[in-house]
This record gives sequence, C-alpha cells and structure tokens, in this order.
Amino acid sequence: MKIIDENGAAIENPDLTLGYLVDDTEPVEHPAVEGVEEVSHYETVTEYPGGGRDVRKVIDVPGVPARPAWTEQLPIQRYIRYTAEELAAQEEARKKAEAREKLPDTVAALQKENEMLKQCLLEMSEIVYA
Repeated sequence: MKIIDENGAAIENPDLTLGYLVDDTEPVEHPAVEGVEEVSHYETVTEYPGGGRDVRKVIDVPGVPARPAWTEQLPIQRYIRYTAEELAAQEEARKKAEAREKLPDTVAALQKENEMLKQCLLEMSEIVYA
C-alpha cells in the first residue's frame, strides 16, 4: 500500500516513533475514452476445387467502447508527524512507565529497611528494659 506524507510525497519506511499512519484514499482521475470501431478483413485459409473456401477474420484495429471520465479512490496510508507537544507527552509517559517498573524494587527495599528498623528497635528496647 502506498504511504504518503503531509506534502503528498511517497515514503518507503516511515519512522513510527516520530509519527503515525492513518488509512485514507487518494483520487485518481481517468480520462474519457472515445469509442473506436473495429477494423477487420477476411483472409482465405483454404480454397476447395468446387469453388468453396475457408476464411478467417483478421482484426486490424480492435474496437474500443466509449467510456466517460471517472474518478477512482485508491486506498493509501497517510504519515502524520507527531507535534512537539505529543512527543513531550510520550516521553513523559515513558518516564512514568519506567518509574512504575522500578516501584516493586523500591517497595521491596523499603520493606527490608522497615524490618531492619523493627529489629533495631526491638534490640534497643531489650537493652533499655533489661
């Protein structure tokens, strides 16, 4: 399928990190066709002694039926570049996703630290009340 940019130029491999594709159609104009009559003649293939013969029709110019002009809508994809704001929003979303991925490590570290603090408090209370 043909891919074009905002200016109508064809693109082979669009960078989908900098833009996105949208399904669309492109009009293609077909001109009117004037009708042409078929032009042909007959050639003798075989002649028989009694005066008969076999002939075949040879077409010199094939006939073309007349057709009016028409417009065809071909499917294409348009490459739309992201705006600076959209790219900034994507970067922010990526950073948030990375932070969420690190969250379980952070929670586990906090739980471990909490257990260590509990242990220290328990040891200190034993010293104070002993």
